[in-house]
Amino acid sequence: MDNKKSLYERFGGDQQVSELIDQFYYKVLFDKLLRDKFLKADMSRVRYQQKRFFSQMMGDKNTQYTGKDLVEVHKDLNITNQQFDKFKVHLKNIAQDMEVSGADLEELLDHVEKHRDQIVFSKAV
Repeated sequence: MDNKKSLYERFGGDQQVSELIDQFYYKVLFDKLLRDKFLKADMSRVRYQQKRFFSQMMGDKNTQYTGKDLVEVHKDLNITNQQFDKFKVHLKNIAQDMEVSGADLEELLDHVEKHRDQIVFSKAV
């Protein structure tokens, strides 16, 4: 039996992932660089799908992301590398405020980084 806990479990499970995503979108909606990407979005749906995506990405075996393909969702949003980096800065700052360990934070950011090519479609800076 493998006693190694997933990032999801080490992070604190559903409640903590929900807190991370809720705080994240609060910050994003007040960030001039990012908020325009969400003006027409159903934010309840976005948060719900993001929580499921993050839970699965972090190793929750009981959660299945059922949203649209990441490329399909992001291809027409013209997200830049600068915006993706800012997304990661907000995640990092919130996770630090939540007192996530340095190793777990790095693992989380590594998971997010692996999806850059499915989210960034604009070469503009």
